Amino acid sequence: MLGGSYVWLGAATFPVLMALDLLLPPDHKVRAKGAAMLGDIAMYLQLPLMILLVWAFARSVATAINPITGADNSSWQLAGSLLSLGWLSAVPTLPVAHELMHRRHWFARYVAKCLSAFYGDPNRDIAHIVTHHVHLDTAKESDTPRRGQTIYSFVFQATWGSYKDSWEKTVEILGKLGHPRLGWRNVMWLFPLLSGGIVAYVGLTAGLAAALTAIGAMLLAKMFVEGFNYFQHYGLIRVEGAPIELHHAWNHLGAIVRPIGAEITNHINHHLDGHIPFYALKPEPQAPQMPSLFLCFAAGLIPPVWFRFIAQPRLKDWDERFATPGERKLADQANAQAGWPRWLAST
Repeated sequence: MLGGSYVWLGAATFPVLMALDLLLPPDHKVRAKGAAMLGDIAMYLQLPLMILLVWAFARSVATAINPITGADNSSWQLAGSLLSLGWLSAVPTLPVAHELMHRRHWFARYVAKCLSAFYGDPNRDIAHIVTHHVHLDTAKESDTPRRGQTIYSFVFQATWGSYKDSWEKTVEILGKLGHPRLGWRNVMWLFPLLSGGIVAYVGLTAGLAAALTAIGAMLLAKMFVEGFNYFQHYGLIRVEGAPIELHHAWNHLGAIVRPIGAEITNHINHHLDGHIPFYALKPEPQAPQMPSLFLCFAAGLIPPVWFRFIAQPRLKDWDERFATPGERKLADQANAQAGWPRWLAST
């Protein structure tokens, strides 16, 4: 709305939130029961606010208060616009979309699809619910990083897995119902309709450079989304078909990341019952814990730091204190494949 260097304000929230999440003590409190209505209002406000954000970007470029081309400071304006749009299209957009895709009502689920369009994956709910929530921590799903896998390869694995699983499940259902695979009932058309519609609006309003910036922001947001996804189940293992238990997800109970993430980091209770609204999730401090999600993200960008100082010590503790005998056997094999120390070999 203000243009100029103010376009950096969105991106500037990242280091501020990270510092607060690191400095404040962990938050193990149960949310107040009276928060339900306010919580839901906040969820549904995210979509009109994201529409307003994209409109403000297009307007700022069209009115030349945010010159992303043809001016001496164009590179500065372009970088700020790209980073702010990308970051805010991922957080808190992803946590809100994640919450709403698990609601039982069709309206909430379609709002989730619209929100997911801002990071280029409007059908993420399909793969997430029918694949991830069924096969988490096994080789049958793409949202659990392998031990030794970097955040960079995981972003591509999770992105491809999301699109692939959504397509396969959609055409399977259409086939069973006797509908054509590419007919209008195929929800995969929402990708060009919603995500493409965002880019088309920006391009028609503010020109080609703005449209390309919107595409870049969408790709950046997708990388942020899968980047944070990387830390929810990193290296965890579950025997296929075994019950989902308290030790099958990492929890990040930071005082900032819990509310801004709509409790998505209060993670294992969500997997025990995906229909529990975010404000009713019970923190589980006795379950496996990770440090601040922001710290994990920063460390994950430097794989040797992430492996040596966070992933390996946490997974060694998980293997020794939480894993079942069957999981320990698989964990030892995973450590060997990753070239990590085999701390379970003697047991």
